[in-house]
Amino acid sequence: MAWDPSEPHSIERLQVVYKIAERCNLNCSYCYYYNMGDDTALQRPTRASLSATTNLARWLAQGCAELDIPQLLVSFHGGEPMLVRALEFAQTCDTLLRIVSPAVDLRFSIQTNGTLMTEGWLEALKRYQVSVGVSIDGLRTDHDRFRLDHQGRSSFDTTEMTIKRLMDESPNYPHLRPGTISVLHHEVNYRETYQYLRGLGVRSMHFLLADRSADDGTPEFEAEAAAIGRGLLDIFEAWMVEDDPDIEIRFISETLGHFQIGGPELPLRRQRKRNQILVARSDQTIAIDDSLIPALAWYRKVPVFPIAQYTLRDVFRDSVFGLLEEEGHRLPDGCTGCPWTKMCRGGDLENRYSKAHGFNNPSVYCATYKVLYRGICDFLVESGYPQPEIDLRFGVLGHA
Repeated sequence: MAWDPSEPHSIERLQVVYKIAERCNLNCSYCYYYNMGDDTALQRPTRASLSATTNLARWLAQGCAELDIPQLLVSFHGGEPMLVRALEFAQTCDTLLRIVSPAVDLRFSIQTNGTLMTEGWLEALKRYQVSVGVSIDGLRTDHDRFRLDHQGRSSFDTTEMTIKRLMDESPNYPHLRPGTISVLHHEVNYRETYQYLRGLGVRSMHFLLADRSADDGTPEFEAEAAAIGRGLLDIFEAWMVEDDPDIEIRFISETLGHFQIGGPELPLRRQRKRNQILVARSDQTIAIDDSLIPALAWYRKVPVFPIAQYTLRDVFRDSVFGLLEEEGHRLPDGCTGCPWTKMCRGGDLENRYSKAHGFNNPSVYCATYKVLYRGICDFLVESGYPQPEIDLRFGVLGHA
């Protein structure tokens, strides 16, 4: 059943990704703004003004109250959000708290490259209980493959120092214990990456597939995708060997749910989305989740909603949300007969898109999933998990 904006409690949590700074001090060569074609980002204000934040806060308060949304997470992103001065950030948080928190349970997070941390920023993060994510792609060589500044200089030392600084503060301010996001690359040794991040004290990690659509699928890339699958399998095995359930890795928690003995069989159809993501831009417009930008030919045609003209309910009534729900439920034709569909469900929509067939394509990362899932099954069986349970879930796998 699709989400109905008139139904109470249809949304359990709304996440608003607030682009408070629309530029970045790094020149990451995989950045979607500049390499995936979001040239409109260059036309928007560099930073969101306090008046823009005030208008957004009123819009969110009204919308959350009208739709009876119980929780709102405002995630500060960019560009690089710490290009905003710490005082401006504090004023932004004050404004949101004053206007929005009477209507909804309001929480804050920030995603940063970790190169601009100051005492002022640290105090603001403490004061407003902002949880912190830091983007780091691994050890120095791996991190600096893409994450250089505009003068071609390394960002590794400052990023690592920020993680250590946040870790030092976390005993007294637990929300400051940083999680990390790492963009996956086929040449990285992920056993080393896992050990490195754990050595820093990181307990929450997310490994992100680089922005690609099905139009990027080539035999050469398929080999790279398979190597990424082996890298993810290395992370899984290192996590299993450490045997600490408090270490949170998103793809592992999502995958292991399919192996719970005696638990309910997971349906092929995706569950209705109760956590919705919107992007709030510096020009006081609302866009859909920008993780869909790799589907660029489609994404460029998706409507953008000025908050002066649309309510939150109006936004969610747009047909694009029904389309995304429908496409998310539908397996691509090319996935028929694959034993892994209950786990990958065809892959993320942005990685399934092609100009010729829309979202009706197997993920460009299909080889990644196949290597990862087959490797997890083999590892679990070797570790004592019953083979009949594997056969029950996926059939006799053969060479799938």
